[in-house]
Amino acid sequence: MLLVASILGCGGLVGSGQPQPPPPGITVSVAPGAASVPLGAKQSFTATVGNTTSIAVTWSVNEIPGGNATVGTIDADGIYTAPQILVSPPVVSVTAISSADPSRIGAATVTVTSSFSVAVTGPSSVSAGHTATFAATLDPPSDSNPIRVIFWNVTGTGCTGVACGTISSIGVFTAPSLAPSPAIVQVTAIPQADPSKAISVSVSILPVIAVSITPSAATLALGSNGTFHATVTGANDATVTWDVNGVVGGSPAVGSILISQTAPNDTTYTAPQTLPAGGSVIVHARSNADPDVSASAAIAFTAAISVNLSPANATLAVGHRKTFTAQVNSTPNQNVMWEVEGFAGGNSAIGQICATGSDPCQPVSASNGGSVDYIAPVGLPSPNPVAITATSQADSIQSASASITILPHIVVNIQPASVAIAGGGQERFTASILGSENQEVIWAIGGASCSGPGACGAIDSTGLYTAPAAAPSPDTIDVVATSAEDTGQSDTANVTITSGPAIFSLAPSSAYADSAGGFNLLVSGANFSASNPGPGSTLRVAGTTRTTSCASSTECITALAAADLQSAGYLSVQLQNPDGSLSNTETFVVLWPGSGIGTIPLTPSAPTSVGDDIVVVELSTNGGSGALENVSLNVAAIGPYSPVTSSCVLGGSPVIIQRPAAGTGTADVCVFSVSALDPRFTFTVSGTSPPDITVSNKEPLGLGMLHLTLQVPSTAAPGPRTLFIQNPAGDKAAGTGAIEVR
Repeated sequence: MLLVASILGCGGLVGSGQPQPPPPGITVSVAPGAASVPLGAKQSFTATVGNTTSIAVTWSVNEIPGGNATVGTIDADGIYTAPQILVSPPVVSVTAISSADPSRIGAATVTVTSSFSVAVTGPSSVSAGHTATFAATLDPPSDSNPIRVIFWNVTGTGCTGVACGTISSIGVFTAPSLAPSPAIVQVTAIPQADPSKAISVSVSILPVIAVSITPSAATLALGSNGTFHATVTGANDATVTWDVNGVVGGSPAVGSILISQTAPNDTTYTAPQTLPAGGSVIVHARSNADPDVSASAAIAFTAAISVNLSPANATLAVGHRKTFTAQVNSTPNQNVMWEVEGFAGGNSAIGQICATGSDPCQPVSASNGGSVDYIAPVGLPSPNPVAITATSQADSIQSASASITILPHIVVNIQPASVAIAGGGQERFTASILGSENQEVIWAIGGASCSGPGACGAIDSTGLYTAPAAAPSPDTIDVVATSAEDTGQSDTANVTITSGPAIFSLAPSSAYADSAGGFNLLVSGANFSASNPGPGSTLRVAGTTRTTSCASSTECITALAAADLQSAGYLSVQLQNPDGSLSNTETFVVLWPGSGIGTIPLTPSAPTSVGDDIVVVELSTNGGSGALENVSLNVAAIGPYSPVTSSCVLGGSPVIIQRPAAGTGTADVCVFSVSALDPRFTFTVSGTSPPDITVSNKEPLGLGMLHLTLQVPSTAAPGPRTLFIQNPAGDKAAGTGAIEVR
């Protein structure tokens, strides 16, 4: 047998096939092995790697490399940051994994702790239907950083769901409109970081506070007293604060409040000495427990005796007369005393009060109201002007006066005083006579160039002047107005006949502000340049050149847009010819809707009204190609409409509409206009404000007809109604008595 041996260094012989010892394994340990970390706090871990020169490790939390916001995060240096929201369960594992051998790991246990507390602030009671704000704060220790999001909840043993009230994400609590039983709810603040730290506060729901006043309405004489009592329910504090028209305690203008010292909810109201603006006031009792809750009593006033004298001012020439009318209000006794500068009935030096129309004068120092004539003296009085006074015999404190200026003679005034007119143009002159009731004048024309008939034009008895076709030489003409009563008194206007362009009229000349626009403005005049063959004249509106079409030398058209009618005011309109010559400037008036609407009260005792301005806005279609005032608004016929059979029965108005027994019903009518009605038009029915009957649907039927659906409540007032129509341009029309409610 052959033996073979090997020598390994100096260590001796080792037999062939002897097993080698394994190298020592890599070890990983983590320190500390366990830690308790508050929410959001940090903890440092150290990994020790043995039996290898590669000591690098990677960190994980709950086997998630680097962790996450739910279980916490750990960086490459082993710094662990606990989550801001408590993890469930609150124990996580932090592991260090050897980069040399990922099968070798070390681990530590982390317990995430929640040590903060929650505090809630807010009212302990809230009135039913009212709101209150609650706030929650977290009080973490210095090493804690939880997320501060708060969830809110409201519950109660006597209610469920919204019956307990609601609370928003920011803590605004809205109490239920009816208090639950028991009238207590729990408002709970739940921290997102740790719902187990939720805290609740009890909130009492107070009954609804109500205030009432007795009496709720009264009518008092000016300067007199009225007593009112306020009752407060639903509040521990049953006192109130009194005001008149919002002024605590009132004021001399609206009346004052005197509160009882022994019963603060009782008050004595003293009416003002003069009628307040609007003719009535509102007395309020406002709960001191909840100033948003109040009650009111409306107080109207019986008007005190007063005297009206009209006109309040006059100007008379010596020896002329003027009629004055006295009216005594709030008493059947219309007797008045008449004075001129303190003298009963006046005298020849300062003027006299005479029976109306009497000649010679029948002196009057007292009358049963009505009218009298004042006759000015034959010479200028002193003082001048003089005052005439009408004093009530029912109440001698009440009187009214008028001031009269005496002139040495009548004065004629002509308007306009100076004007330039194109050949063939027209101008309306007006003349007023100051100092006389006789306003009749004699019109005439004159001038150096008036050598033959028609050379200077013509003027009629109404003051309408028509210029000659061509300018005379010299081109200045006088228009003279002479008093028919005193031919020694006259006034003269200067007229220049020009060959340049001149604007005579605008159609329309006015419109409502905020209307849709888009309608034509027709400018009429003379010496325009026609667009065909051209070049034609151009119109300038408010200083801006507009697209213009001139059909002839006397008519040009442009369009007014909604932008031109945005606000009330005046738009200048001027025409420019191709040679640069400019016409006179005319004014287009823009009015706010409703600004021309008013009421002129007339009674049998006062059947006339003097000094009222009546504003009429022209129809937008006046500048169109159709006939003047051809607007598609006027109702030609109205009748009932059947939606079931789609049938319309047009006939004579009114259409009878029956009110429902309860609630709100509908009524269907069809309306016809020769020019056709449009669903874009606005249709309203007269009545209360806001309207008790409304138009809910507009359906075109063709042939100029429109189907209207009306909403009719059971409370609609019976009687005839007017159907109002308005188009987008602001034009209006009314079908008076077109509907009758029964």
